[in-house]
Amino acid sequence: MNIKNLGLRTYFFISLSLTFSVQLQAQTEDRIEEIISVATKIPTPASDVIGSVASISQEDIEIRMVNDLPQLLENTIGVSAPKGTYSGRARNEGIIIRGIGDSRVNLFIDGFRIADSYQSGGFGKDLVDTDLLKRVEILKGPSSAIYGSDGLAGTVSYTTKDPSDLASNGDSYNSFTIMTNSANNLSKYTILSAMVRNNFEALLQIGKTDMTEMSVHSDATETLNPMEGDNDSILAKIKYNFNESTNMTFTIDSQNSHSGYSLLTDEGFSFFPQIESVSESIGDDQMDRERYSLVLNFEGNSNLFDSGSVRFFSQDTDQVQHTTKTKAVFVNGFAGPPTPMLEVKDYQFNQEISGVSFDMVKVAGRHSIVFGGETETAEFSRPKDRSEINLITQSVNKVFFGPEIFPNKAFPDSEVERKALYINDRVSLNERATMVLGARYDSYDQKAKPDILSGRGNPNDHDVLPRSDSEVSVKLGFIYDISDSISLFAQYAEGYRNPDFNDAYNTYTNFAYGYTIVPNPSIKAEYSEGYEIGVRGRSGKYNWSLAMYQNDYEDFIQGTITGFIQGIMQYQYANLGEVETDGIEFELGTELTSNLYASIGASTADGKDGDNDLQTISPDELKINFAWTSDSGKIGVNFINRIVAAGPKNLPPSCGRSGCTNALMIDGRTTHDLYINYTLNENINFKLGIRNLTNERYWDWVTVAGMSEGTADEYLYPGRNLSASFKISF
Repeated sequence: MNIKNLGLRTYFFISLSLTFSVQLQAQTEDRIEEIISVATKIPTPASDVIGSVASISQEDIEIRMVNDLPQLLENTIGVSAPKGTYSGRARNEGIIIRGIGDSRVNLFIDGFRIADSYQSGGFGKDLVDTDLLKRVEILKGPSSAIYGSDGLAGTVSYTTKDPSDLASNGDSYNSFTIMTNSANNLSKYTILSAMVRNNFEALLQIGKTDMTEMSVHSDATETLNPMEGDNDSILAKIKYNFNESTNMTFTIDSQNSHSGYSLLTDEGFSFFPQIESVSESIGDDQMDRERYSLVLNFEGNSNLFDSGSVRFFSQDTDQVQHTTKTKAVFVNGFAGPPTPMLEVKDYQFNQEISGVSFDMVKVAGRHSIVFGGETETAEFSRPKDRSEINLITQSVNKVFFGPEIFPNKAFPDSEVERKALYINDRVSLNERATMVLGARYDSYDQKAKPDILSGRGNPNDHDVLPRSDSEVSVKLGFIYDISDSISLFAQYAEGYRNPDFNDAYNTYTNFAYGYTIVPNPSIKAEYSEGYEIGVRGRSGKYNWSLAMYQNDYEDFIQGTITGFIQGIMQYQYANLGEVETDGIEFELGTELTSNLYASIGASTADGKDGDNDLQTISPDELKINFAWTSDSGKIGVNFINRIVAAGPKNLPPSCGRSGCTNALMIDGRTTHDLYINYTLNENINFKLGIRNLTNERYWDWVTVAGMSEGTADEYLYPGRNLSASFKISF
């Protein structure tokens, strides 16, 4: 980071902090404080958490009528979710925390790992229906001392609704919600029912969503691929309380999505690897995720633990991309008539995860200790099939230019076994000082299962060797209350990520485009070290925080060209990079009046990927939110404003197979969203939202970083759009 800029920015943020700290000394009125669990797995008041953690409540999700990952995270400082192209099939591709994302961020739902994504195949991370959530917590910075591999940049924890959140003993709760959004013609219907009867609790939520492709700003010149899709989600929970200290919960979490595309971008003439004219291309994508879990919670007065839980789970995720092209192939060039053909592709990515874990809590004197362990097995598969049918002779061809023989697999089926033990101790040193010590041991065994199909994608018979590794990650934190309302904190945390199935075992060869991916037997894990210092304050009307961080990443896994053999380019994943990110984040919330609450969030960050600027760093941004509630509590208005600086300038050209074009450089932007909430009575509620109130034409930098101007319009955000919902509960 530029030292001069860092000094000016630090001075600005600290000045803000000191201003509000003086005001805090005069405040004595208490306010309800939120409780955070993701930082240590022990519920802790937010003001006592060491390090930076963000949370998103069910109320916030409902007020903003959130429907996807970018909307969920759009108000969270230092966190973003890049969008897939609206003309493509990837949807939303993952989460970035302080400039680092993809598979370097851990995702959990109810404490269970969410399936991985396969980026090069277009499968994204929209695997959770946001309507199922009662809370989201985000741990910023390395988190492997608590959550293990993939916690290189941070951890996101989703928590679904429980029956007792909605109904008290002897009562039941039922609701029906209709939601719509003009940006993608969304229609969403949700039925929610919960009951609590003495020792028995149950919840059932069923959601049905229909939508089209997400629109972009009306000034866009690119034509989007039309899409019609639907999504079905089911959350079912049954909880039985054996007694006051022991209960068991069984959960079914199912999500099924389907998208049908008219792939206009495939249509027209192409001359490589063969001359053909595509008259129609239809995409049919399917994603199914099913999770079954059983959790036993218990309390005891033993020397080993005060309370604990044991968790069993199984999760299957199947993703399929089916493409049908109607085309005319000029087999003999333009010397003869074309041959009508039908091309059919079926590309899949399948993952199965199952495991057992336990967590124990013990409070002894000044020590609050949580410890536990887990064992988990994950299996991955990437089968591919492709056929070309001659519509005159009905002959079927499965050998394509190269030759590439179908069916095949992009990498061999692979299996990973993870085992771990961890401990975290929160020690109260005195009335004002607290220290946190944490450590986790992980072992990692990975093996490939080559077969005939994977051999077709590996014609050079590259070895795919088993891998075993282990790692100890530590965390050290300290917080000191310099007064009843102001605290200082500092933290050191480590993260790591083992090479995944793609990094370790991708052996795909494409002769048509002249490249082969060679597995790297020497590949090793990525590592990170995070340093953070901060100050936070809280009183009756104010709560604020200032944090400065630096994260150092080593042995970054990146693809690189290793040479050529007989004209074929060799590509390999290797530990090449060293990355550094640093930044400052400031947040303030205050009650301006008894009816009006305001919050401000500001962030500035910088990053280096070796000697180059890290492109996934978000520009400086400022978020200002106002929330007003009427005296009766029936009307609520939320006005959300975002001011984002321009993206990097003077970028080098963006180069690909077809040559080099100017890299996209984006201007700064200011956008406004307005949400109105009206509660007619205890049973009926209406909501109205207007996003991008001033119809701003803009991109999100982390989505378009490194892209060329030619395809930029496909990534524009929608112009002004409306959302509305109606809810009846009884």
